[in-house]
Amino acid sequence: MARIRREITPARALRLMLWAAVLVSALDLLNIVPGLGGKLLLPFLGAVLWALLWQGRQARRVYIRLGRFAQLPPLPPPIEAETALTRATRYREIPWHGLVLRSQSEVKIAKELDLRGVLFTAAIKLRMKTESRRQTREVDFLIFHAGRWGVLEVDGPQHAHSQEADQWRDARLNEHGIPVYRYPAQRCYAEPRVVVDEFLASLAAETVTDDQQQ
Repeated sequence: MARIRREITPARALRLMLWAAVLVSALDLLNIVPGLGGKLLLPFLGAVLWALLWQGRQARRVYIRLGRFAQLPPLPPPIEAETALTRATRYREIPWHGLVLRSQSEVKIAKELDLRGVLFTAAIKLRMKTESRRQTREVDFLIFHAGRWGVLEVDGPQHAHSQEADQWRDARLNEHGIPVYRYPAQRCYAEPRVVVDEFLASLAAETVTDDQQQ
């Protein structure tokens, strides 16, 4: 029944009635069924009028729906597009044993620290006072060795555009007893063992100096 209802629409019924009218007129003109056209004229006109009215109502409904749709607020941008935009603007992320690293040079340093059994974390965010207000800043490695914490920074090309801000941040960390040591990214990638040796030695020397002052 559902299929029959879909097939017999008013538009199709109107076409069928037109063909029926042509057939009845032909039979009447050929005197095969004389007078049939006049008998069916009024019912035929009524059926045609009903079909036209039905189509007019459907067209009006479509027009009203389109008008309502035009008044709707614009749709938000697709979630996938927002995700792509966010992915394009955020820092590079390299997952490594539950940590997040920013470059292959940092991966080399992390592996060397891991081999030494040193306690450290990476891409750590610190809430601190800056030049203008309190902000959240990120350090590459926060490392504990010889009884104190120190920061090891892997300076890539972006460091050239933020040297002043980085120096200001390093000074604030030093004021809190956390020394900062910076190494070029190329050197960290090429000789991570030497870089880690230098950092650990410098951090141990800081501890000895503090002990002597006390």
